[in-house]
Amino acid sequence: MFVVIVALVGWQLYKSRQNRLAAEEYVRAVDFYHNGKYKEALDALGRLEIYRSSYYSRLGLLYQANAQAALADTGRAAETLHRLLDQEKKDPLLRQSAYVALAYNQEQRSQWADAAQSFAEAEKLPGPLKSDATLGKGQSYEQTGNLKEAVAAYKKFLTDNPDSDRSSEITVRLQELQAKIAQTPAK
Repeated sequence: MFVVIVALVGWQLYKSRQNRLAAEEYVRAVDFYHNGKYKEALDALGRLEIYRSSYYSRLGLLYQANAQAALADTGRAAETLHRLLDQEKKDPLLRQSAYVALAYNQEQRSQWADAAQSFAEAEKLPGPLKSDATLGKGQSYEQTGNLKEAVAAYKKFLTDNPDSDRSSEITVRLQELQAKIAQTPAK
C-alpha cells in the first residue's frame, strides 16, 4: 500500500512540474506572438510538443496555427488546426476557437463550402464565438451560391443577436438575398 501511495505522489509531482514547465514555455511563446515575432513564437510553441499531456500543448496548437497564418502559411495552419481538433475532445471553447480559425483559413483559400461546414461545427458548441460562427456560416453559404442556407443563417443571427451592432447591416443583406431568391425562376 505504501508503495502505491509513494508512486501516486511521485506521479502527481512529476505531472505538476511538467505543467509548470509547459506554462512557462507557453507564456514565452505567446509573448513572442503578441509582439509580432511569429517565427520565434513557432519555435517556442514547437517546444511544447514534449509536454503533450499538458493543456498548454493543445492551447499552443491554436497559437501555432495563428502564427503560421500570420506568416501566410495557410496550408500548414489548416493542418495544425486539424491536429488540434483531433487531439482536443473535451474543451468546447478551444474546439470552437479551432473551428472558427479553420473556417477563416478556409475562406482565405476560397474553400467556401468547407468554411461553411467549419462555421457550422463551431456554431454547435457553447461559447462566445457562436454568433461569429453563425454570421460566418451565412457569408460562406452566400459565397457558394446557396442563398437559402445563407438566409437561414442570417435570420438565426438576427434572432440570436437582436442588439448586435451588425443587426442593421445583416438585415439589409438579408433583404437583398431574399429579393434575389424571389427573382430566381423556379425550376
